[in-house]
Amino acid sequence: MAIVVYMEAMKRFTILIPLAFLSLGATAGEPVGDCHFHLLDFLQNGEFDNKDSVFPGNARGLMKNGRFFQLPYGQRYRRLTALLEVAERNDVVDVVVCGMPFVKKWAEDDFFLRPKYYLDTSSRVKGARDTDLQIASAFMDYKVAFGQSPGKLKKLDRLHPFVCGLDTTDLGAVDLAVKRIREYPGVWEGLGELMSRHDDLTNLTTGERPRGDHPSLVRLFKFAGLVSLPVSIHHNVAPVSRGPQEVKKPHYLREFVNLLEQTIEKEGNPRNRPRVIWCHAGISRRIVVENYTEVLEGLLKRFPDNLHLDLSWVVLADYVYKDVDAWKKLIEKYPDNFVIGSDAVGKPSSIPFELKKFDVLLNGLGVDTARKVRSQNLRRILESSGRMREKKGYGQKGITLPHSFGLPDQFGLEGLGN
Repeated sequence: MAIVVYMEAMKRFTILIPLAFLSLGATAGEPVGDCHFHLLDFLQNGEFDNKDSVFPGNARGLMKNGRFFQLPYGQRYRRLTALLEVAERNDVVDVVVCGMPFVKKWAEDDFFLRPKYYLDTSSRVKGARDTDLQIASAFMDYKVAFGQSPGKLKKLDRLHPFVCGLDTTDLGAVDLAVKRIREYPGVWEGLGELMSRHDDLTNLTTGERPRGDHPSLVRLFKFAGLVSLPVSIHHNVAPVSRGPQEVKKPHYLREFVNLLEQTIEKEGNPRNRPRVIWCHAGISRRIVVENYTEVLEGLLKRFPDNLHLDLSWVVLADYVYKDVDAWKKLIEKYPDNFVIGSDAVGKPSSIPFELKKFDVLLNGLGVDTARKVRSQNLRRILESSGRMREKKGYGQKGITLPHSFGLPDQFGLEGLGN
């Protein structure tokens, strides 16, 4: 009954109060972390600080056509000032920031409706190789714009950029990751959101379809472990169902386990095992799996030191709040393995609303566990990875690779062809 009341209250809340002015309510006074934020949308644009009306559109850069203005060179820092304003106002102390690894096509068949989201039309989506360049450019523009202000530069400590524009069916994707790091040394703190199986998004993607244990992902995970970059991945645990009554077995779980086996269990050096954030705990739209907390418990028991479950997006409403007692029991048993995020797409103003959805769950956990899930686990993942990178000689915060660093062509491919 409490959950029903909560959800109804949230519906009314969104009608009464504009998103830009939301605060985190019950979480106010307690720091919170956001493990999953996309600075860009499926058109590779997004909100920015336009309160001075320098550019067309409203204070967030949204134009009358429903799209965001495309920022020019030197002005992309405005994306970060908008994000930082929201983070500071709501005590969001850490935000994992990534681009959007896909761009939505506007196909001739859909000439009558220009899409903005991947589900708007049947037009395909394509890989966006330049998405990370936009993220890095925003950080570089910010450092140039506020280079004489130590206080404003310090604000960037809240933000943790991840490389995401990588084709997870391309064995050369790891080379592109290295290239982005070399192009922007000291910027990147992780890889992700890497895309594996993702329901309708996978179906709309052009070219080869990804899978959880694709050799490209094995190479990326091994690289992430080698240089101590945390890595987040979207991988659905099962195929989509035609309705809530059509229960599917977790057919895609084996792929994910194979990936973890090859990159964690079979890695002899614990220092080179990647820290993995499983986006949405493997759940997406129309994924119907029974006894899911039992499935997750088996994984956490097997990979307790390296696997972390991101509870953002549909898993919260479709699974957690439908069996909240079972989920609270699992979280209390593995309090170090859960993180929360907004999964806001190109809209920093949506972060407070999305994070507020966790209030019922967090308020039902023990105080120490709630603090870990709310912010401490994400902070620990980021800081411990940073310390390990420093020990390995790859920089203090954002990663820097020495000129001598290189990967052999067969890196991560040792098991193929046998």
